[in-house]
Amino acid sequence: MAAGLGEVAGERVTLGAFLEGELVGVMTLTREAGLKKRHKAVLVAVYVAPAVRGQRVGERLLAALLAWARAVPGLLQLHLSVTVTQTAARRLYAAQGFTVYGLERRALRVNGQDVDDEHMVCFLDDDR
Repeated sequence: MAAGLGEVAGERVTLGAFLEGELVGVMTLTREAGLKKRHKAVLVAVYVAPAVRGQRVGERLLAALLAWARAVPGLLQLHLSVTVTQTAARRLYAAQGFTVYGLERRALRVNGQDVDDEHMVCFLDDDR
C-alpha cells in the first residue's frame, strides 16, 4: 500500500492510498480560512473502496493525516461529522482521539429516512 499527498500551502491536504497503482482510499482536510478560526481544520472527504474495507486503509490514512496536521504551525483542532449509521468510521475516529461534542438530528435525508450526524473534534495538542 502506497500513499500520495497533495497540498496547497498548508491550507488543504488530500491523502490517497494506492494498491497496485489503483486509488483505494482518500481523505481531504481543509483548514478554516477566517483569522479567528485558523487554528481549526475540517475533514471534508473520506472514502475507502469497498474491496479494501476492513484492511486498515482508513486507519493508515487517518494516522498520516493526523501526523501532517500536527506538523502545521498553529493548527490545534480537527473537526468532522459522521452519520450515526457509520459504526466502523465512528470507531476509527474515536480510536484516533476524536470525541463527540454534538449531535445533529436529521442532518441527512437518505431514501426518505432521516439520519443523524455526530460532530467530533480531535485536539492536536492533547497527550492521549
